[in-house]
Amino acid sequence: MNLRWRRAFEGALIFLIFFIVGGAPAPHVNEAHYLTKAKHYWDASYAPGDLFLDSADPHLVFYWTFGWLTRMVSLPATAWIGRVAAWALLAFAWQRLSHAVTPAAWAAALSAALWVMLIELANFAGEWVVGGVEAKCFAYGLVLLGLAAIAHGNWKTPWIWFGAAAAFHVLVGAWAVLGATFVWLTEKPAARARFASMLPFLVLGGCLSLPGLLPALALERGVDPNVKAEAARIYVFDRLPHHLAPLSLPAAELRMRAVRFGLLIAGFVGLWRVIARTHGSAGASPSQLNRILRFAAFALACNVVGLLIEASLADHPLTAAKILRYYWFRQADVAVSMATALAATYLVVSLLRQVTWRSVAAAAIPIVASGWFLGSIALDRLNDPRPPALARTVRYRDWQDACRWIAENTPSDAVFLIPRSGYTFKWYASRADVANYKDVPQDAASVVEWRQRLMEVFPTVEGVDGEPTTLSLPDLLGADRVRELAKEYGATHVMARAYPPLDLPVVYPRGDDALGSYYTVYRVEVAATESTP
Repeated sequence: MNLRWRRAFEGALIFLIFFIVGGAPAPHVNEAHYLTKAKHYWDASYAPGDLFLDSADPHLVFYWTFGWLTRMVSLPATAWIGRVAAWALLAFAWQRLSHAVTPAAWAAALSAALWVMLIELANFAGEWVVGGVEAKCFAYGLVLLGLAAIAHGNWKTPWIWFGAAAAFHVLVGAWAVLGATFVWLTEKPAARARFASMLPFLVLGGCLSLPGLLPALALERGVDPNVKAEAARIYVFDRLPHHLAPLSLPAAELRMRAVRFGLLIAGFVGLWRVIARTHGSAGASPSQLNRILRFAAFALACNVVGLLIEASLADHPLTAAKILRYYWFRQADVAVSMATALAATYLVVSLLRQVTWRSVAAAAIPIVASGWFLGSIALDRLNDPRPPALARTVRYRDWQDACRWIAENTPSDAVFLIPRSGYTFKWYASRADVANYKDVPQDAASVVEWRQRLMEVFPTVEGVDGEPTTLSLPDLLGADRVRELAKEYGATHVMARAYPPLDLPVVYPRGDDALGSYYTVYRVEVAATESTP
C-alpha cells in the first residue's frame, strides 16, 4: 500500500475511533444546550420568551458556521452534520500532530485511541473533546493543527491556527496561545524563532480571534460591577464548580478526581523521563515530542496556579470567581492526556522495533487498553441506546412522548414550568421554559436572573432526613404557588410528574393514555383573551 492510501485509511480509522467514542444518538449532553441556542439565533420564533435562548450570543462563529443548518434540517440532523465535520477536522489534525512526533505506520490511530481514553478516564476538570458538536470541538481541532506546526519547529503558522480557534471558542484559543508562548520561551536560544519573524502572524492570529473575543467582552458591557461580581460567583461556585472550582466539590468527589488525574500525571512524568533517558540525546527527548510535553507541562502548572488561587481566596469568593471563571483547569485535561498518549505511542513504536518478547509485551499494554476502552463504549451503547442528554431522565420515552405532544398541540409562544433537570425540553418540545439547571446564560445580568428563577421555581427545603434538598419538579410546589410563578414569569403551562397531581386543568394525557404516562401537562389559568389549546 502506497503512503497516500495508507494515510487515508489511517485517517479513516481515527475518524472511526472518534465515532465510537462520540457517536451516541443525538442529543449529547451539550447539544441540547448549544444547538437550541444556535437555532434560536437564526429563528427568533423558535421557543420565544426563553431566558436562555433570548440571552446574549457569545459563539457567533459557531452559529454562523453551523447554526443556519437548523433552518433546513432537524436538530438531530444538524447535530450529526456538525459531529461529522468536527470529527473529520479532529482526525485530520490529530494525524498531522501524531505524525510530527511518530511518523510510523498506524501510530496515529493508536495515539488517538489513547488520547480519548485518557481524557475520559483521567480528567480532573471534566473536560472533553470528542462527543457532541459545539464550538470548542472545532477550536480544539484548530489548536491541534497549531501544535503540529510547533512540533515541527514552525513558529509562524501556529498563531494563525490559534487565532482561528479563539474565533470559535475564545478561551480554548487563548490558553493555547499562552501554552505555545511558554514552549517558545523554553526553546534553546540557538533554535528559538525571532519574535520579529513571528509578529505578523501574531497580529493576523489576533485579528482572526476578534469574532470570538468581541462577543465575549460584550457580555458584561454596561453591567453594574456588583451584578458582574455576583454573576461570576454564581457561574463558578454555584453552577460550574466541577469545571472551575474543584476545591469546593464534595471531599469524596475531589479525592476521586485527584487520584485518577494523579495517575495520569505519574504516567506523563514517567514516560517523559524514560524517553529522555533512553531515546534522547544529551538527556533530552526528541525535539518534536519535547515541545508537546512542555506544552502539557505549562497546562499542568496552570492547574497548580488555579488551585492556589482558589485555596488562598477561599474567604473571598467574589474575588476568586473573577479569576477562576477563565477555566484554569480545562487545558490540562486535554494537553496532559495528549502528551501522554503521544509519548506512549512513541515508546510503543520504539519497543516493537526491538522484537523481544519483553518489548512486545510492554508495547501490547497500551494497545490492549485502548482496544478495551473502545470495545466497552460500543458494548455499553448497545445495552443502553438512550441519547446521553436523557441519561438521567426518568421514563425517558414518556418524556419524549409528552414533549412531542406539546410540540404538536400547544401555541408556539407557550412558556412552561418544567422539571429542574429537564434541559432537553426545548430540543423535543420546541417551547420555552422558565428555567432549568443546565441552561445557564453567559451574560452577567442574565446569569443573576437565571439564579433567581432557580431559587424560586426549585426552592431548597428540609428533606425527609432533615438534610436540605432542592425541589426538582413543579408538582411539589402546589397549585397555588405554581399559579403565582406562572403569573410572575409568564408561564402558560406546566409539565410535571403525574403524581402527585396538581389542581390545574390537565391537557395531556387524556383518554386511554391517562393512566400510562409518567408526565402530565397542565394548562395554567390565563386571561380569557389569551390563546390556549
